[in-house]
Amino acid sequence: MDDDAGLAEHAAIGRQVGRFIRLSERLFATLKWSDAGRGLERPAYVLLSRIAVDGPFRMSALATEVALDLSTVSRQVGALEAAGLVRRATDPTDRRASLVEVTDLGRDVFAENRARWLAMWQELLAGWTPEERQIFAALFTQLNQTLAEKLPGTSSERDAR
Repeated sequence: MDDDAGLAEHAAIGRQVGRFIRLSERLFATLKWSDAGRGLERPAYVLLSRIAVDGPFRMSALATEVALDLSTVSRQVGALEAAGLVRRATDPTDRRASLVEVTDLGRDVFAENRARWLAMWQELLAGWTPEERQIFAALFTQLNQTLAEKLPGTSSERDAR
């Protein structure tokens, strides 16, 4: 491959990834979240999803997991706790520490919002053939795995959920 052509392809991919990030942020903001989850900031919902899928977590481990500052995680977990979506429990391996775990309400809110998210993707990709969706899923998975390998402390298996 010619170096100029390769550079142009990489630049085009970079532009499209940037555009995807911007558009997906806007799309996320338009979704109608469940009543119990209404008013949650996006970082709080991201935390809820990580806790519901892979929790419970110590606060420091959760901050590392989502690549946010511990003070941001503490504030957002406080909002989740106030909404009744998570609770703190004693860490059985170290009784001085606590774990953040999802409540039944939090699990329900997460499941309802995840269903909305998936329905939105079904609608967006409705005009694609099954083969196109499979190819896109495989390539997007490959990109995410490559990213996960480049980032310290990232688990590609967990991040895929």
